[in-house]
Amino acid sequence: MPAHIGLDIGSTSIKLVQTDGNRVKTIGIGANAFGKTVSTLTNAEKIGLVDQLKNLLKESGVKANKVVASISESAVFSRVLKFPVMSTPELSTAIKWELDQSVPFPPNEIETSWSVMEKPEKYEGNEKISVYVVAVPTKISETYVQIMELLGLELIRLENEIPALTRSFSSILTDENPSAIIDLGAGGTNIVVSGKTIIHSSFYIPVGGSALTKLISEAFSLPIDQAESYKRTYGLAKNQLEGKMITVLKPIIDNIIGELKKLMIAYKDEHPNGSIDKIILSSGGAYLVGLIPYLSESLGGVEVVTGDVFANMNVDAKYKTLGPVFAIANGLSF
Repeated sequence: MPAHIGLDIGSTSIKLVQTDGNRVKTIGIGANAFGKTVSTLTNAEKIGLVDQLKNLLKESGVKANKVVASISESAVFSRVLKFPVMSTPELSTAIKWELDQSVPFPPNEIETSWSVMEKPEKYEGNEKISVYVVAVPTKISETYVQIMELLGLELIRLENEIPALTRSFSSILTDENPSAIIDLGAGGTNIVVSGKTIIHSSFYIPVGGSALTKLISEAFSLPIDQAESYKRTYGLAKNQLEGKMITVLKPIIDNIIGELKKLMIAYKDEHPNGSIDKIILSSGGAYLVGLIPYLSESLGGVEVVTGDVFANMNVDAKYKTLGPVFAIANGLSF
């Protein structure tokens, strides 16, 4: 059994999971009262968040004192980069140079990690090495360390959301025909094309479920809580509200689809014999009524499924339907 919990601090909710094989041993979910990611909190809000986390840990009955926590993709630079075939020291230098050109932070103010995803078995002159690279501002990582210390937890590692997502869905991913994961959270949307062991590409869109709710609020002159209820009840259903909801939500959903299509085309260009034949939905957006048929139709009939990480796990009944919501926390837990 992993001796740590996976902790996902989202902009609207906080999730924690500890697993033991196919059993969820410890689980909890609570609201993030500040509606912000950790990187954008004021000092006073950070103290308030610590109090919320303490309450959640107590209510969940957490016994483990070690944690793996996620950092929002909005706060990091993460990308799959391509390089000519070279030695490891040369690759390290090339990655540093690339980050110096791409990351909007001074080189001495970031922490970086990278992992080779693909490299050619035979080298004939034009092959590339595929490397997944992550850069995190040191100031942000230090904030997480401070929060965990105040909670009395030992931080094993910090991890951006994309590796956690791919790990969480590894049982339904294959390297032969990768899938695209759409993680439609409240504050933003992650799109990642991944196999079981290889991340091919990813993209972060800084709009998510909260933006959809705001559009509904403005279009129908509703308070936010009622607009949220409308979103959950009607979603993209064509036969509801005379189709007005689709008209309202279409710009954001179509933007997500547009970015996904770019990643799918890029994958096909690099892997002419491969195909992306499955879309996996996770986070709260996975429950949006009508989203699955809308995506499938827009993508030419590609299979779209809800990413239920609890489908084959033993978990408390009241959490059984929340698999998509716990996708990141679950991936952090092992």
